[in-house]
Amino acid sequence: MSTVQRLLIRCGALIIVAVLVIGAFSLGVYVGERGWTAGPPSIVGPGGPPPPQGPRGGSGKQPPAPGGLLPKDKPDSIGVVQSVARRSVTVRTPQGLRLVLVSDETRVERHDGQEASLADLRRHVPVAVFGQFGDDGRTLMARVIVLLPPRTRNHAIPFLAS
Repeated sequence: MSTVQRLLIRCGALIIVAVLVIGAFSLGVYVGERGWTAGPPSIVGPGGPPPPQGPRGGSGKQPPAPGGLLPKDKPDSIGVVQSVARRSVTVRTPQGLRLVLVSDETRVERHDGQEASLADLRRHVPVAVFGQFGDDGRTLMARVIVLLPPRTRNHAIPFLAS
């Protein structure tokens, strides 16, 4: 076998190994983000399909729940209150500590929709925060803070049990 043939075989083997490494990395990223049991990617995009039109041309939207939140609304952050300051609350989340900024327009309510106040926010209280993240991605401007029910043994959020 000539030197040129050996060089071509080595280059071919290197290309095959590179393709296998890239494929394994891509599979690892996909499984890491979606898990093994996730459905296939959708052509519709992250928002899903538009809501179906209700009868008589209605919008099909659900009426707002107490406090103005729709039942399908998901909180922007869920965690446990670590500290409360005059205009901010520090919340421990699975992603780390989040600074939640409060204003005069921020509403605080209990999980059953009853009105609460900033004075009800105490250390170790589980909360769900609805609002808008700042440019840094860590600071959250709170629109609504919901006091979640007290912890139970079978709580659905495992990190809250610590």
